[in-house]
Amino acid sequence: MNHKSLITLSLLVAAAGNTFAAYSDNIFSSGHADIGVALEDGTDFHLHFHGHESGPAAVINGAALTEDEEYDAGDLTILVSGATQATAPDNSSFNSGTGVAAGNQLWVLPQGNQAGVPFLGIGTEELTNSDWTTDITFTLDAVNSPSGSGNFSMYQGDGLGGFSFSFSTALGSNTLTAAAGGHDHYSYAFSETGFWEIQLTASGTHNTLGALSDTQTFAFNVVPEPSSYAAILGLAVLGLAFARRRAKS
Repeated sequence: MNHKSLITLSLLVAAAGNTFAAYSDNIFSSGHADIGVALEDGTDFHLHFHGHESGPAAVINGAALTEDEEYDAGDLTILVSGATQATAPDNSSFNSGTGVAAGNQLWVLPQGNQAGVPFLGIGTEELTNSDWTTDITFTLDAVNSPSGSGNFSMYQGDGLGGFSFSFSTALGSNTLTAAAGGHDHYSYAFSETGFWEIQLTASGTHNTLGALSDTQTFAFNVVPEPSSYAAILGLAVLGLAFARRRAKS
């Protein structure tokens, strides 16, 4: 890649609000994937990003996966495109949980599958339930937002106007508990555009290995307009260096 291309990339990333050095060249833009946990080689308990090749296939750097892929958390950026922009309703539960007042804008990865945007779950299905004394606890440790004062939340709606927030920087909610061997989906809401870092810890007690935990940081880039999103994704497709990735065995 020539010097001019590098300058162009820098300008595009800055336009999207990215001020973080941890921005990854691997971009997840749509399809099904999970923030998951695994216990590999009998002892390696870790948080990771798991892209699925079906239901629908995860799209990484513009190409749909043909087999499941596992990425280290720091090796991939999750794109939240302009297509996810929404206006906050006049709903006290929603407004207090997201930290966004009625009528203001926010960007939401939906709980249900929606074409063209990430369908992101929380997965513990790589763990065997009977091997664990406790459920797996996900803890929201820290959030770095573009302005330093943005609000992040992760929630489920009941379809009747009610919302249950597992994570909410506005409410101070920071814990999600899931049984080993499970899988679920949530909405992820961001109060402003730009580059976000979300630090999570997964922990649980294994029958023979005892207490285990791992902490990782996941990157989200909330892009204000579809045109900016397309430009950044296009550069990735045209030859940005791939970060390390591991094919799931």
